[in-house]
Amino acid sequence: MSPLTAVVPVSVIPSNPDISIVSETLDSIRFHHPDAPIVVTFDGVRAEQEHRREAYEEAIRRILWRCDKVYGGVVPWIFEEPRHQIGMLRAVMDEIRTDLLMYVESDTPITTDEPIDWDGICEFIRSGEANLVRLAHESHWLEAHAHLGHGLAGNYLRVSQWSQRPHVASKAYYRRILDSHFSPDAYGFIEDKMHSVLEQAHRLDGLAGWRQHSTFLYHPDGGNIKRSYHLDGRAGAPKFDADQRF
Repeated sequence: MSPLTAVVPVSVIPSNPDISIVSETLDSIRFHHPDAPIVVTFDGVRAEQEHRREAYEEAIRRILWRCDKVYGGVVPWIFEEPRHQIGMLRAVMDEIRTDLLMYVESDTPITTDEPIDWDGICEFIRSGEANLVRLAHESHWLEAHAHLGHGLAGNYLRVSQWSQRPHVASKAYYRRILDSHFSPDAYGFIEDKMHSVLEQAHRLDGLAGWRQHSTFLYHPDGGNIKRSYHLDGRAGAPKFDADQRF
């Protein structure tokens, strides 16, 4: 049995009804985790995107067919109203039966040409050493982010940087941050709140503040640490973040 459940949030994008972006992402998940349960959450349509509804609904139909015929083990959640990342994840937490979850945005596939020590990542979290391990989307840790890195622990870099790029986390940790840092009616991108939470914790209390979250970047030996990439599903379209509430 897989130790983790993948959670993939899907929303309206300009390329709908084409589903090549989300398909590439789901393909990459199945490449690494052939038996993992996958929960795909389909957000509702915002008023500003109503003109894209028909294309989006056709994309959903195509994705559902592919989930059934190609991937298997996928539980779809279709929301009638916009719930955004926070609301959708909250709604499906009880659907996650594993103690670990892997959050993968629909346009951020996992690389398939570099090794990833999934057993090591899962054990690192289950041991209590980490709450979350993120996969890098750059080939190296950028100098501009040096102040957000706090030393290596084996193949893992301590980071006080939150990114919603693919990551594995304990379900208990996600429950804690949803309860502690988001109001009951929160609506928005998880990263847009949590990046400041992590940075402030370290800024105020140093490593003791970082240990409140114990977040890491997967940083294996061998040079290239990139293990995910971005297909830019939004393609320059508005982010629609003005009405976020946390």
